[in-house]
Amino acid sequence: MARDDVKAIVLTEGKKPSVAAIQGIALGGGLELTLACHARIATSEAQLGLPELTLGIIPGSGGTQRLPRLVGLPKAIEMMLQSKFITAEEGKECGLVDALSSPNELIKTSRHWALEIASSIRPWTKSLGRTDKLGSLSEARTILIMARQQIKKIGRNMPQYQACLDVIEEGVIFGGHAGVLKEDKVFKDLVPSPTSRALVHVFLAQRSTTKVPGITDVQLKPRKIRKVAVIGGGLMGSGIATALLVSNIPVVLKELNPQFLLRGQKMIADNLEGLVKRGSLAKDRINKALLLLKGTLDYSDFTDVDMVVEGVIENIPLKQSIFADIEKICPPHCILATNTSTIDLNIICEKTNSQDRIIGAHFFSPAHIMPLLEIVRTEKTSPQAILDLITVGKILKKVPIVVGNCTGFAVNRAFFPYRQGSELLVSLGIDVFRIDCVISSFGMPMGPFQLRDVIGYGVGLAVKDIYATAFGERNFSSDLTDMMAQNGRQGKSNGKGYYIYEKGEKPKPDPSVQHVIEEYRKRAKTMPGGKPVILMDQDILEMILFPVVNEACRVMDENIVIRASDLDIASVLGMGFPKYSCGRARSGGMRVAAPVMTPALMWRSSPSLWRWRPWQAHRHDGDLRECDAPQGRKAKEEHVWRGGLVFWADSVGAPYIYSKLSKWAETYGPFFKPSSYLEQRAKTGLPLSAPSSSQQVPLRSHM
Repeated sequence: MARDDVKAIVLTEGKKPSVAAIQGIALGGGLELTLACHARIATSEAQLGLPELTLGIIPGSGGTQRLPRLVGLPKAIEMMLQSKFITAEEGKECGLVDALSSPNELIKTSRHWALEIASSIRPWTKSLGRTDKLGSLSEARTILIMARQQIKKIGRNMPQYQACLDVIEEGVIFGGHAGVLKEDKVFKDLVPSPTSRALVHVFLAQRSTTKVPGITDVQLKPRKIRKVAVIGGGLMGSGIATALLVSNIPVVLKELNPQFLLRGQKMIADNLEGLVKRGSLAKDRINKALLLLKGTLDYSDFTDVDMVVEGVIENIPLKQSIFADIEKICPPHCILATNTSTIDLNIICEKTNSQDRIIGAHFFSPAHIMPLLEIVRTEKTSPQAILDLITVGKILKKVPIVVGNCTGFAVNRAFFPYRQGSELLVSLGIDVFRIDCVISSFGMPMGPFQLRDVIGYGVGLAVKDIYATAFGERNFSSDLTDMMAQNGRQGKSNGKGYYIYEKGEKPKPDPSVQHVIEEYRKRAKTMPGGKPVILMDQDILEMILFPVVNEACRVMDENIVIRASDLDIASVLGMGFPKYSCGRARSGGMRVAAPVMTPALMWRSSPSLWRWRPWQAHRHDGDLRECDAPQGRKAKEEHVWRGGLVFWADSVGAPYIYSKLSKWAETYGPFFKPSSYLEQRAKTGLPLSAPSSSQQVPLRSHM
């Protein structure tokens, strides 16, 4: 079809009958073109949708006006606000599709419809002029009011949601053509917006993670994984097994004793029930999935597996022993994978002879829900093993990211300063709950201390010495987690950590944790002159996140990731780093107001109740008071793009990050010392994400 014909259909709905023949996927502009046609014929498996809002924009070719006129206002709003796809069969029921056809008859049927429209046998329907499915003006306004309430939950602070409803309302009140004109203007305004830039970056970056030079661009074909063994039925092992089972891959679950095995099998069953409650698994699938599961207490069932995933605790001798054993029992083609989140793979496999098939398969907890799969390769891992694991990741509906080998790999390596930086600030006298508030206000799902409660303290304690050995002087040694555990606190698992967890209730700050924190500060002896430091909330944010950026620079410099955007996706999907958030510009001077959390105030306060106010500093007398605005800086609120860790860091600017880290390094020590990569980018003006010549070489392994 000529470009002028397409334009004519979209803008004027054409001077001759047009019928859309839809097979496969019709999304975004593709669906909008079909909406402007006089009829739509589709195969039953076709998928239809307008997902533009996920990219920070709205439909820009008449979709906001035509879809409500074809399917009704409630259904159209649901499809657009939720970026929901529907099948052609559902489209037939709601009026989006006029007829269904077999693939072989699709073109013939569509031509026949066009001829019948031209002959006036079928109506010449122009969707933009229809009003029969819009209802009365009062009904439409009621629906739009309800939709505006809904977007406070699903699209808070994201301008495209409100804009979409505004454009729809314009068409309802003033007619379809007026709506199209406003849609065009709003669409053009949103395309270059920070929100759209960030979301489009994440969208494209996620699609590039599986492009691995030397693996996916050569003539390798993935082998079929018919059966997988999982060693360990704890939190991670049961989650990994669940992900495999719901993807119809048979699983052998190995445990040490019958009690542990029964516990693991129950956790898998509970995981499946949870997926049903979330609406992501049909209830009749539970029994089918469990039929694919076999429990065992030894390696006798490992003789015919295609892959083993080890998911035991972070204990080096234990993991070395397991890999030495399974190497002898599993077939020669079997992939030997470890779910370690931290330990260098060269250490794990140093006692084996099959290093070409040993690989890291780092799932994130809960493994059956979290979308990221970090695939770790050593210098000896075979391309075939990497390709096979990428394929398994896709089958499990994960986003696989291939990274090089080092302590912590890409995600935990980059984010180890996140935990340590927050504990450093606590040692300097900053309140735990204020830190959580600042970080969650930035857009993270929760603050670092609530996150620690949720994931438990075990992993942090297990890897503490590993990080200290690997990272030397830039590792901040802290006993806070040890002291919390010694105080009988295990986080959410026993209902008591930094917060109190009661069934059916939101977590509440625990006032009794204050004495643990005070004792920690006495031992740490980091407060200048023994007095708490006074920091603005922007300082808190930067002192936690800038060291993360700094370590990410080292990850890129050492070629641990293929491209900077892989770190963006890893941070978004693995750590919950915001794709986009409404916040304050670095130069804006906006601050969170939060008094120090004394026991008396803790019970009245909650991070969800704190609100942003301009020019209010944190005072240690528990009062909220006005403070002077920094010279030459004006208070302003604006939408700040995130787009992942490195994308956000580039928006802040390497020179600024470098200057702040340099200043803190002089005051607080080498934890903040800027990396050579960051220093070089700050001085040359190159973005952190720009590849250097050394980043063109393949991924390599680092001790």
